[in-house]
Amino acid sequence: MRNVYYIHALQEELTRRCEKNSRYSLRSFARALGFNSAVISQVLSGKRIPSPKTARKLVAGLNLSPEREHDFFSSLAEVQRARGLQRMSPIFKNISVKDASQQGPPVDLSIDVFRIISDWYHYAILELSCIESFNSDSKWISKELGITPLEAKLAVERLLKLGLLEENNGRISKTNERITTADKHLSTPALRKYQKQVLEKAIESLENDSIEFRSMSSMTMSVDPKNIPLAKKLIDECAKQISALLRNGKQEEVYQLQISLYPLQKKLRNIKESP
Repeated sequence: MRNVYYIHALQEELTRRCEKNSRYSLRSFARALGFNSAVISQVLSGKRIPSPKTARKLVAGLNLSPEREHDFFSSLAEVQRARGLQRMSPIFKNISVKDASQQGPPVDLSIDVFRIISDWYHYAILELSCIESFNSDSKWISKELGITPLEAKLAVERLLKLGLLEENNGRISKTNERITTADKHLSTPALRKYQKQVLEKAIESLENDSIEFRSMSSMTMSVDPKNIPLAKKLIDECAKQISALLRNGKQEEVYQLQISLYPLQKKLRNIKESP
């Protein structure tokens, strides 16, 4: 159900509003659309297929273009036909007949890819899934990483949809899939945003984490610019070696390495630096 357009449209609008206001919630989103949060939660999870009346109300709240509105109703028709519903609304039935040769409107995954490569907590959740104490509950992830439960929930759904996380026997874990993109219009601004977030997290760690659990080192020097390419290569090789070293053994914490090394989980914040 995660690739169905009407669900994707709702998820994307909810994410957009959360980015503008970190305190925005599913309840706020539901209220803005004219529903209670339970209804929107069920629609987003695919447990509830909107009726024509509900669909029209959702479309009005999302302020979709005529083309996207058609895609919204078309995707609903595809879901109803796939489930073999006998009493389909004439609205959905007509759309189904008109679009019978199609498999529904495509979902633009580039938006999800952009968000994953631009927001640090997606990578953190992937690594968090590798530790033994991992809990896929959005509230647990929220507490561990210092993000909102809604951000955690949407991120996990996004990672599952793209095959970067998988669910087996009720447990979610990281797959071997990797995101690759040659689209510089997509990756360049996303990676710039990601690096800014990483630097901000480093400052946050500098102010809040005990020196026992982090490493912040720097050096000022005069250089020959011709050696910069070789220096960048050495930094990359060094980072890979450090990563291999730290991954060896029992993986219990999630860290970020950017010459600076610091924890991304919040639980170490309560451990005060020794005098």
